[in-house]
Parts: sequence; C-alpha cells; structure tokens
Amino acid sequence: MKYAPKKVFVLENGKYQEITYIELQKREQEDKTYTDKKYLPMHGMLIEVTKETYKAYYKEKRRQKYIDECSIARGDISYNALDTDETLGEDIMADKHIDVEQQVVDEITSEQVQKAISMLPSGEKNLISQYFYQGMSQKELSKIYGVNQSNISRKIERIVEKLKKFLEN
Repeated sequence: MKYAPKKVFVLENGKYQEITYIELQKREQEDKTYTDKKYLPMHGMLIEVTKETYKAYYKEKRRQKYIDECSIARGDISYNALDTDETLGEDIMADKHIDVEQQVVDEITSEQVQKAISMLPSGEKNLISQYFYQGMSQKELSKIYGVNQSNISRKIERIVEKLKKFLEN
C-alpha cells in the first residue's frame, strides 16, 4: 500500500467496526483469516467488502480505464473538459446537423420574397430595402422622407401586408 489509510472498517458480527491501519496489520499477522479478506479504498479509508463486491469494483475500474485509453487513442474530447464557470462545454459545441428540408424551405421562401419585392413600385422597394436590408430605423427614415415616424411605420406595415398577399398567391 502506498500510504496508510486514515481509517479502516472491518466487518465484525455483521456490523462495521472502525480500527486503525496498524491494528489491521496486527490482526493480519496474528489471524491468517484476515489475509483472505478484501478491502476497497474509499476516500482515504479501507472498507472491508465481500469478494463479489471486490471483483465487481475492480472489473468496472479496469473497464473505465480501457474506455479512457481508447478515448485517448482516438483523440476524443470530453464536453466536460470545456466547462468553465460561465458556460458548459456542451453549449459551446456547434450543432453540425443540417436540416436540409428547412434549408430548402428557407431558400424557396427567400426567392419568393425577392420576387414579391421586385413587383413593388420603386419608392416602396427603396423604403423596404432601407428598413429591412440596410437596418435604418423608422426615425432615420422619417428624416430622409420628411414625414412623421408614425407615417413611416404605417407605410412599412402596408407594404408588408402587400408582400404577404403576393406570397399567398
């Protein structure tokens, strides 16, 4: 053993009893039945367990070591390794799954919107372009067109309704 455990728990009469590591060593020298007993290290302590529990524990430990070795060989990265105080690693990773169906629908819709906009009179096209594509505010547009912001808002609403009607047909 690399270090002396803080505590040792042995089964006596079906109950765990705490003894020191030195006491365990004495008992092993005096009573040869103690050498057949199995102990698991847990949080700096030794706990007596059945042979079945002992085998299952080390079988699972070896299995996990094998999984870790394979993971290292493949160059796997754990999401947990990317965790910080502010974010979880799994949130950082981008979803590479592409929804082809949605992509096609978006493309068709975009083409239809462009076709509908092309059918608008040039003044309405300019207003929609400035508001939606160039990102100008209604306040900025009201200064350019020399009208109230509420007039710009109503014009944009009417144009959007017109575009919706084009798209429904």
